[in-house]
Amino acid sequence: MEKIFGRPESLTDFPYPYCSGCGHGIVQRLVGEAMDSLGIVGKAIGVTSAGCSVRNWKQFACDMTMGLHGRGPAVATGLKRTAPECIVFTYQGDGDMAAIGTGEIVHAAARCERITVIFVNNAVFGATGGQQAPTTLLGQKTTAVRPSLIYNSEYRFFTIMGLGGVKNLAQ
Repeated sequence: MEKIFGRPESLTDFPYPYCSGCGHGIVQRLVGEAMDSLGIVGKAIGVTSAGCSVRNWKQFACDMTMGLHGRGPAVATGLKRTAPECIVFTYQGDGDMAAIGTGEIVHAAARCERITVIFVNNAVFGATGGQQAPTTLLGQKTTAVRPSLIYNSEYRFFTIMGLGGVKNLAQ
């Protein structure tokens, strides 16, 4: 029988440790398929950070390292500058990038660093139980919300990034 669907070669067979419905499994598969299609797994270096994305260091079959919470773009910048022949990417969740790491990604974008940033926005702090995050939608229910912490305005992360002169930005 002909096999028509399978795991991308750039992903390991390590079981996915994510909660169902969070989206990380889907995004990792898409990244894996892209890496296979481009033939870059042998020269790719991934940077993971705190939160749910920390679990992906065993998922990809390329070199992986970890940065401090929110500091993925800074680590990726250092890697790319010391190994310019490599394809360097960060894989970060919304708590990591849009909360503590906003400054890092804004400055990396303003410097036009030659890195790829994969931003997984599931609108909650998943690793700590699904609390409200800066990207939580207006009126969205989360596991732990105090009335004093309800956001009264929409956090426009992509608008902020567009102001920095980012050339390729997709949502």
